[in-house]
Amino acid sequence: MGQLVKDQGEFLDGLSPTQEHFLKKYLLEHRLYDELHSLSKPEACEMLGPPFKLKSSSEKLDELPLLSFFYREFGSTFPFIATNSPKDQLSFWQDTVQPFMEKFNQENISNSDERSNSTTKRRQINRKMLSGLLLFYNSTFITNKDLKYQSDTHLKASDTGKLDKFQKSSNEIAISVAGLDDYEDFKYNNDTSINVVAVRDVSATAAPAYSAWNPLSYMSSTEVQRHNFEFILQVTTRTLHGCNYQYGSHFIVRHYHEFKILSNALKKAYPGLMAKRSFEVPLKNKAEAEDYFGGEYEASIVSKSSSIAETKESGSGSGMKGGTLPREKLRLALRGYLRTLIMIPEIIHSKAFQKFISDSSLIFNELTPDDIIDFNRRIEHEKKSFSTQLEFQKQTSKVMIQLTQDFDDFKKKLILDPETISTIFHDIKDSGSIKDQSQVIKTFNEWCKLEVAATLYHTFLSQDNSAEWLNKCRRFHRLFPYNFVYGILRYTNPVKVVGKLLDLLLMNIPSISFGWGNDSDKPKGGSNLLSIIFTMLLDEDLSDFEKELTSLREEKLDSDYDIFLERIEAYCELDNDTTEEIKQESELKSDDLLLTVLSTDLISPKLSTSIDHFKFSQIKSSFQSYQLISIEKSVTKSELFLNLKQYWQIQIRKKDTKVLKQLWKEPELTNLLRETITIFYQPLIQVFAKAQMHVVFKSFQTFMNDLMRELHLLSNKEVYYLNPFQIFNRLKALLDKHEDVLWRFLHNVYINDEQSLFENVIKWTEKYLFMLRIKFVEEDKVKLRFSSKGLDLDRELFMVQLNARTDSVVKKRKLFKQYLEKKSLTPKDTSLQSKLDQEWEVVNGQMFADSQPADFGVSEEDFEEFNHANLEEELTGLGQLESNLKKDLFELEEEARKVGTSELDKLDVGVKQQLLVMLRGIRL
Repeated sequence: MGQLVKDQGEFLDGLSPTQEHFLKKYLLEHRLYDELHSLSKPEACEMLGPPFKLKSSSEKLDELPLLSFFYREFGSTFPFIATNSPKDQLSFWQDTVQPFMEKFNQENISNSDERSNSTTKRRQINRKMLSGLLLFYNSTFITNKDLKYQSDTHLKASDTGKLDKFQKSSNEIAISVAGLDDYEDFKYNNDTSINVVAVRDVSATAAPAYSAWNPLSYMSSTEVQRHNFEFILQVTTRTLHGCNYQYGSHFIVRHYHEFKILSNALKKAYPGLMAKRSFEVPLKNKAEAEDYFGGEYEASIVSKSSSIAETKESGSGSGMKGGTLPREKLRLALRGYLRTLIMIPEIIHSKAFQKFISDSSLIFNELTPDDIIDFNRRIEHEKKSFSTQLEFQKQTSKVMIQLTQDFDDFKKKLILDPETISTIFHDIKDSGSIKDQSQVIKTFNEWCKLEVAATLYHTFLSQDNSAEWLNKCRRFHRLFPYNFVYGILRYTNPVKVVGKLLDLLLMNIPSISFGWGNDSDKPKGGSNLLSIIFTMLLDEDLSDFEKELTSLREEKLDSDYDIFLERIEAYCELDNDTTEEIKQESELKSDDLLLTVLSTDLISPKLSTSIDHFKFSQIKSSFQSYQLISIEKSVTKSELFLNLKQYWQIQIRKKDTKVLKQLWKEPELTNLLRETITIFYQPLIQVFAKAQMHVVFKSFQTFMNDLMRELHLLSNKEVYYLNPFQIFNRLKALLDKHEDVLWRFLHNVYINDEQSLFENVIKWTEKYLFMLRIKFVEEDKVKLRFSSKGLDLDRELFMVQLNARTDSVVKKRKLFKQYLEKKSLTPKDTSLQSKLDQEWEVVNGQMFADSQPADFGVSEEDFEEFNHANLEEELTGLGQLESNLKKDLFELEEEARKVGTSELDKLDVGVKQQLLVMLRGIRL
């Protein structure tokens, strides 16, 4: 133990720039940890200060200096709130937000204050929120030696894994879609690639042309042809031998109804996994069935006297008919469905799925000549799709070159003067035409149109599920009551209309039984229509969960495993602190979380008998097989663990749904919804009303009409014969046609914005830049000075803890560097679509390629650590590399925890006081 010294000012002054920098960063992080954790207390709003009510001691106003400042300068001053009258603002914060927070925290508060485990407490903090605030405040506050630290030689962000992500765009991708034998260029998941390569029209039969809309249609003398299509799947697997892959490939034919049978089998086997919406079999495209005969219903109707053989001959084979490819949209949708399924190891190696793709009695190794012709035609169509994407990239890249030059000039002005943003938007006030805007806005407008056009093409025309998305949007467009909304905007007061609608939805009504399971589950007292609707929807989900759980209990798990099911149910009822301790125990043991849940002493009932321990050993053995699914290519030995895992996942979803259901019963939530919508909506709609919102809305309807019509024509007809440049021009021309409406509306909003709502939003954004610049113009306002005066510091231990903290941060950077390097070496998706997606990243990254965080007052290494923190949040449930990184990060955290921060924490009181004084003196 080192010597205790009470006055060690010279000791702290002697810290190196690196030590001082990391000490500052730790103390700010420590302060934010404590303050964010305090938000879970019932009195959290009081601690943030005015305009919240102060119900007890005023000492609480000094508890959260960092969060109080952020709330005061950025939360309560957000223009959509601050534009309301002072009375309405006060009522919103005191009578709506504060009661909700108090109620919420009283029900969800955990007993972490009764525990001494600071690690558990820290792990509960929202890391993304913490990392964002830390980046902001660490960039705002400085110390005496901060600037020197930035110029010193040390492990900077560029050394810690920042790979060369953005390179110069070449737009020289060769459009060559993989052929039947180009195995290396296929898209693989779990070492398996599936493509629906061709479609066979195997039978055409005549049937009466009945119509649901015409009750006399059964008397018609016409017939319509019904076609039966087969989808040819190519299934390719790869196996790594040494450094090279060996491939095996075969074909198999499946009808559409067999996809339905597969889906039902998988849902029965894996109710938890298959509950996702993305695992639904795509529906047949009605328009596509019509277009097979030329695009209209009547084109597919033939006279009874016509020769059926003649008709069949004209539609036989798999070639293009009427300018389209038969069942092309369904082929792509089914391909997308299968590729979604094979992402899940449990599914791809299940008996049902393997039988579907590899039934030995149905597989074959060569396509027929007609199949190959059909395949080649579809490949040519896909080439056109890829070429169109590339055309968008080429055009966007041209604009990006000009935009980069314009943005560089803008950036230089912005660095010198944050008010540059306001200045550039003043042009909108002077003119409602894009032709009169500044050059940077003109170029930015062109870039936006290209991005929107490319997104429209990618979403509605080029993806496997594009047809489904387009059909949903067209259906919504047809059903949307444009004229009704136009009438409201034109002839009524929208504020009052929305107010009346909210009153209707949130009006208290007497309690009525809607089939709740028991009286204790019913809403207490009155309820409202909105909460009843959501509660009923959530009850349906809960009912589905119960069916799935019952199915697993009765069909998959016998009574010998009841104790483990009870433990899973108990885990879902635990408080947050205990669940965090269990997660920590799991990471310390480097064990799977579910295995820890099934065995830890923190959950009851405990495993006490020899049978219990034997059953657990079986589960563990099943888990080990589960880890080897991709190697063993079978789930038979893993089914026990898989069934327990599904039971656990469904129970967790059930718990979350019950929490949501309970929240909807609370009047504080509905009050918060009503007042939030009102206080945000009211100033906005007042401005829009003065800007003749009804005129713009009518123009928006015209735009949507044109857009849906254009996309429908392209999707069902013209995409088959237009060249890429023509498709590009069609979508670009559509946006060109309607852009003036948008700019006139922005101009009208600006000149009618009597309360300067949107101008204040810009100024509100500029406040962040002002904060980051204070250190350059008035550094004393944001300079922290460390002092140990009056503190009993153990000098030796202080240095050990500070150095350990510094080493931990540096090691963490290195871990991310190693992870990113290894990630870059993993087998990449070499498919053409992947290459095009990567090219989009390059194109869109050009505008900011030369920009550095330091240009705006943010340390590059701090920015990289912010990105690392976000990446760390996304590591759950990924591959082995991610699992190893997560384990290494946890071990690093444990090493640092063992050293402790007791001596560093003694500086917190002094730093807290400095922050209070400095932040109270800053007014933005």
